[in-house]
Amino acid sequence: MELVKSYPNSNVKNEKLHYACLFINVLIIVMNTTMFNVAIPEIIIHFSLTPSSASWIVTSYSVVFAVGTVLYSKLSQMKSIAMLFTIGLSLFGVGSVIGVLSVDYMFLLFARVIQASGACCVAALGIVTISRYIPIERRGRGMGVVSAASTLGFGLGPLIGGFITQYLGWSFLFVISVVGVLIIPIYLYNLPKEQLQEEQLQVKSIDFLGLFYLFIGVVSILIFVTTNRSIILLGSLFFLLFWFHIKKAKNPIIPFNLLSNKVFISIILIGFIIFFINFSLLFLNPLFLAKVFNRSSEVIGMMIFPGAMLSAIFSIYIGRWMDRVGARFIIGFGIRFILVATSLFALFSHLSPLTVIFFYLVSSIGFSSITMSLPNYLFNYLSSEEFTSSIGVLQLCQFIGGAFGVSVSGKLLDNNFINSIKIPMWSSGAESFGVTFFFLCILSLLALSIFYFLCNVKAVKSGEN
Repeated sequence: MELVKSYPNSNVKNEKLHYACLFINVLIIVMNTTMFNVAIPEIIIHFSLTPSSASWIVTSYSVVFAVGTVLYSKLSQMKSIAMLFTIGLSLFGVGSVIGVLSVDYMFLLFARVIQASGACCVAALGIVTISRYIPIERRGRGMGVVSAASTLGFGLGPLIGGFITQYLGWSFLFVISVVGVLIIPIYLYNLPKEQLQEEQLQVKSIDFLGLFYLFIGVVSILIFVTTNRSIILLGSLFFLLFWFHIKKAKNPIIPFNLLSNKVFISIILIGFIIFFINFSLLFLNPLFLAKVFNRSSEVIGMMIFPGAMLSAIFSIYIGRWMDRVGARFIIGFGIRFILVATSLFALFSHLSPLTVIFFYLVSSIGFSSITMSLPNYLFNYLSSEEFTSSIGVLQLCQFIGGAFGVSVSGKLLDNNFINSIKIPMWSSGAESFGVTFFFLCILSLLALSIFYFLCNVKAVKSGEN
């Protein structure tokens, strides 16, 4: 049973205004991630950290963001979306204020967690509002606008973050994030007033126990990756508990029937791998430019910005292109761009810091193409009830992939064996970056293999592709 039958006929008061709000919020939230990536070299020095320890600045944010995305997706079936935006963006603002006042590394991590618990509302609810309130013939354009904001954020974040870190200090990065709270009144005005009946509110319930099992399992595995501690046994236990729980729970956080859907599983795996690669590149590039080419935070931001800016412009046109050629074609297009980018990083990034500008452009185009097309592909092949559940799970797996990407990359940079590998084309002291880039190239090939499998899978529901 669907919560509100009239959703497809509901509309925002002003579609362009809604796009503008989502654009600003997505931009700020993505900037909030990438600004800290540029500041990591400075934070490592400030707190005397190793790369794997510093990776938790991004990892802690990503894990909470991932789990929170599923929670907000579920809540969107029961509560007013405008109210959920208000709660989420308020938490984001509170976390930002705490971050400005942070005095030690643990306090900094706490601020990032609070930020993530609110920021995830935009990732979840933004896609829900487009799929729920925007006519299908303009949905690709809407996804393109959001993707453009995301891509631009990946570029503006390092640029602005570099200047702020260089001249004001990394703690001032939290000040920029407070701007996102100012959009709350517009959501309250522009979104439809959803009338939820009491019996409708009882249709769904939040599977907090399943969410807890999943959260502990993921965090345990990530701690194992960064520290090699035997906590992986705890993680394995909680994943096992989670598996048995979703088989028996009435409304599990991840519907068990979706796990037997080959289309859904293929999309989830592609999303996980692509976010793994993208977050790894975002983490690696600032460290790579700082360590190998001795570039400052300010210069690093200026070098990453052009590629992301151009990619953001391309994203708008790719979104419109997707309305004509279909989501599957755009997914394949994006994966091939990711493969080309990781190959270029592995083979040629050691030659000059300027190569990063072009290589990052290629990877950004691929990443934005995939992120905007995966939800559209699911919408075409899943029922409306399955889609509402699946979109939160997709966001969950994508950001868990990002968290693992940062943690694994940080661990590879710290690993003594990796550092001892000699690569002819890479100079001494930079081999670990070369090995990590080659590893990402292999993952790109894996994503492409899964895509070819997806092309041959019989869909659950007929669609455009």
